[in-house]
Amino acid sequence: MGQFHFDVPNAASDFIGKSLWNSAYICGIEGVPWQSRIEFDGARLTLTRAIESSGKLYMACPLDGIGFRTLSTCSLRPLDDESHLLPLEFARGSCYRARIQSDAWQRAGLTLSNEFVELLKDGTSRFLDAAQRRADRDGSSEAAMDAILLLEKAISDLGESYAVQSIAFRKQREPQIGTLLAGTVTPPAPLGLQSQTAFTSAFNSAAVRLNWADIETDSGRFSYDHAEEAIEFCSSKGMRIIGGPLIDFRERLMPHWLYLLEDDFDAFLNAVTHFVETTVNKFQGSVQLWNCASGLNTPGPMQLNDEQIMRLAVGILQTVRRSDPTTPAIISFDQPFGEYLGQNREGISPLHFADALVRSGLGMAGLGLEVRMNYAEKATLPRSAVELGQMIDRWATLGMPMLVQLAVPGGTGPDAMAAAPCDVLQHESQGGDPASDQLRLAGPLIRTLLAKHIVHGIVWEGWSDQVPHVVSHTGLIDADGHERPLLEYLTRLRRDFLV
Repeated sequence: MGQFHFDVPNAASDFIGKSLWNSAYICGIEGVPWQSRIEFDGARLTLTRAIESSGKLYMACPLDGIGFRTLSTCSLRPLDDESHLLPLEFARGSCYRARIQSDAWQRAGLTLSNEFVELLKDGTSRFLDAAQRRADRDGSSEAAMDAILLLEKAISDLGESYAVQSIAFRKQREPQIGTLLAGTVTPPAPLGLQSQTAFTSAFNSAAVRLNWADIETDSGRFSYDHAEEAIEFCSSKGMRIIGGPLIDFRERLMPHWLYLLEDDFDAFLNAVTHFVETTVNKFQGSVQLWNCASGLNTPGPMQLNDEQIMRLAVGILQTVRRSDPTTPAIISFDQPFGEYLGQNREGISPLHFADALVRSGLGMAGLGLEVRMNYAEKATLPRSAVELGQMIDRWATLGMPMLVQLAVPGGTGPDAMAAAPCDVLQHESQGGDPASDQLRLAGPLIRTLLAKHIVHGIVWEGWSDQVPHVVSHTGLIDADGHERPLLEYLTRLRRDFLV
C-alpha cells in the first residue's frame, strides 16, 4: 500500500482548504487515475492507494483572476514516514509544465509572446525562492503560491499563442475550415424568430438530442413529434444534423420505468436496442451523424459490470450500423481525463474503453468526448487550454476523428429547466459576472479545439436557458432572454473561419 503525505503550512491552509481536495487523485505514467482514500486535517493531506509506486498528484485549486485550475506535481514517490511540502510541489509542477511545453512548441516553430517570457521568468524566480527557503515552511509556501499564479498565467498565455498561430496556419491551407460547430437542441426547436436567426448564425450544424426519457415515456409508447419538429427546422436551414446521444447514461436522462428491469440485464439490453432501432429507422436519411451513446464509462443509474457495459456499447453500435449502414456513427465518452476513477474502484478507464471499441471492428467512425467544466460534481476538473490540448493528443493515438462536446456555465444558482442540474464552481476572484466568465473560460478551449486537425466537430452543450436543456446554465441565452457574450463570439468565429 502506498501513501502520499503532503504538508500544508499555515500560510497555505486557506489556499488548500478552498481547493477541491476531496476530488484529488494520483496517476502514474500511463495517465490513468488510481482509486485513493483522501484525508485532510487542515495541516496534512494524505492519499492512500492499493499500490506502492510513484505518481503525480492532481488537484483543482482557486487562483486569483483565473478561478479554479487543476494543478499537478511532478512524479513523486510515496513516503510512509516523510512528507512533501504541497505548495512547493505544485509550484515545481507548474514550472515543469510551462518550461517543457514551451520548449517543445518553440522548437516546432511557435513564437512565444513577450508576456509569456516575462511571466515564465518571474514565476521560475519565485519557485527557486520557494525551494531555497524550504526550511521556512510558511515563507516557502508564500513564494510557491506566487510562483503558481505567475506560471499558470504563463501557461494560459502559452495556450493562446499556440491556438492563434495554429489556426492561422490552418487558414493558410483551408480558407474555410471544415470543422463542424454545432449547438445542442433539446426538442422542440429554438423558440422565436430572433432565437432561430441567432442559432443559425452561430452554428453550421445542430446536435439534436433524442433523449430516451422524453421519447419513450412509458415502455413501448414512443412520441417523436418534438424531435421531428427540431430536425425539420434545422434541416430547413441547411444545417448538418448530429442525432443523439441516443442513450445518455445519466440517471435523469433515462426512462423512469427502467427500475422494473434493474435485475434483468438482458431485458434492459433489449429495451435499449429496441429504442435505438426504432429511433434510427424513424430519422434515417435526416441525420448526417449518429451519436450512439454517451456516459457508458461513468457510473450511471444502473449498476453494471465491465462485461455488461461492453455488451451494451456493442449492442447499441451494432443496432445503429444494422439499421443505417451508410451514416457515420460514434460513441461518446464522459470525463475523458478519467477523474472519476480516483473515487470509484469499479470505474472503466475512458481511453481503454474507447481503445477496445475501436479494435472491435464494428465500424465506429469516430470518438466523442464530453467535457463539462467548472461544475462541482460529475464533471471534468477545471483545466487550462494547454492541458485540454494534451488530452486531445493522447486520444489522437487511437487514430480516430473526434467530436468534442463542451459545457461551461454562464450563470449560478438553481436552474429549473435543466434535466441534469449540477452546482457551479464559484470563486470570489472571478469578478462576479458568470456570463463573462463563461466566455473567458470557454473561448480558449474552443480555439484550442479548432486548432486540432483531429477534432472534426465541436458541440456546444446548450442553447437557451429559457427552454428545456440538460446541463445547468450552459445556454448562450440566459433565463431572462438576454444573449450571453459567448454567443457573439461563436457567431464571429463561424463567420470568419468556418464553412
